[in-house]
Amino acid sequence: MAAPITDDDRAEVRRLHAAGRSRNQIARAIGRSSSTVSKIAREEGLRFEGGARIAPATEARQLDLAEQRRQLVARLYARASANLDRVEATEYVRVELLPTGRPVRLVSDEPPAQDERHHSQAIGSYLTSAARLAEIDSGTGTGEVRSMLTDLARGLRAAFADEDQADGDEGAGTRG
Repeated sequence: MAAPITDDDRAEVRRLHAAGRSRNQIARAIGRSSSTVSKIAREEGLRFEGGARIAPATEARQLDLAEQRRQLVARLYARASANLDRVEATEYVRVELLPTGRPVRLVSDEPPAQDERHHSQAIGSYLTSAARLAEIDSGTGTGEVRSMLTDLARGLRAAFADEDQADGDEGAGTRG
């Protein structure tokens, strides 16, 4: 059975790839099979066509992606902050539709419990996503991009399932 792929393996593949080394040269250098190097390269978004010719382009692309991640982290923190500001405001404003379809503006001292719960879930999701994206560039989460996206998708599914269940429970309590 092959040894698990480590963050050191991933870092070394990225470094050697950026230096223009071929798949087989990298495999020999890190003591892994070329198929393992291919798997790491695929997960890291690295390609071997053109070898040294495309190393600068690959490095530039990785820098572009890192900048996009930094911008996304800032946006996620801004969203978390905006949600927290809304929950902590002296007045909580929400709009509801009347059965006639006319909107009504409701103002209260605090958000309803359900709204506060939704804001809290959103804040937690934004902060978790931002932290995981930041880990990628800090070198502690390079292999976790796919799992982060998977976790995010699972979290969203669970949040919507919880919301649907809560809505169903509230409806059940009002019947007969």
